Amino acid sequence: MPEILKTTDFDLPVTEEFLHRVQRGVRRRRAFRVAAAGLAVLAVTGVVTVTQLRPAPSPVTAASPTVPDVDRFLIGYLPDGIRLDEKHGSRTLMIRTDGTEAGPSSSPRDLNVVESMRRFEQANGGSYLWITVLRPSVPPSETLPATTFNALLNRQLTGSVLVEKFDVPTGKAHLTRPSASASAGYGIVIAGADRTVITIEANTRVPADVLKAVAAGLTPA
Repeated sequence: MPEILKTTDFDLPVTEEFLHRVQRGVRRRRAFRVAAAGLAVLAVTGVVTVTQLRPAPSPVTAASPTVPDVDRFLIGYLPDGIRLDEKHGSRTLMIRTDGTEAGPSSSPRDLNVVESMRRFEQANGGSYLWITVLRPSVPPSETLPATTFNALLNRQLTGSVLVEKFDVPTGKAHLTRPSASASAGYGIVIAGADRTVITIEANTRVPADVLKAVAAGLTPA
């Protein structure tokens, strides 16, 4: 190192303008660092914000045909190629306490039952199956006695051969046949949880699995 640098003090002239420039430079560097840090925070926050505000994907809903109904029950399953008969059958029956139909000679003790039916047919117009709901009519303050309900249920089961019992959304289902013959066809009688009786009948060519699927597809409206 030159000897002069060790022994000589330098007095460099510093002007006011020079000091202002240095101070401005320091302020700019500080401002730059603050701005850079702020942008980094905003970038992270922006990602989080976008992630939070992005709407969740909507569930895909498939369009479904109008579900037919019969007396407060929805029919959720029908085999392909079957169409609804638009006529909705309904009548009122007078049932004795033993389950038999009273006819015109009814008494105050007989039960008023509303019978509603939906019929379904094949493309050629032939009958395929029909669903009937038997709904006893009792005052709102009263409960249908179990003996009367059982009599109404047995009215539908009498004379049939029981094949199987199984649970469905509307109650307890009984798969039946009119006889033990293999060509006799099938039917279903449901003891409804709301003290209604539901029957599903069909022509002899409708297999039992189809009737069971129709019974499982019935739900309260």
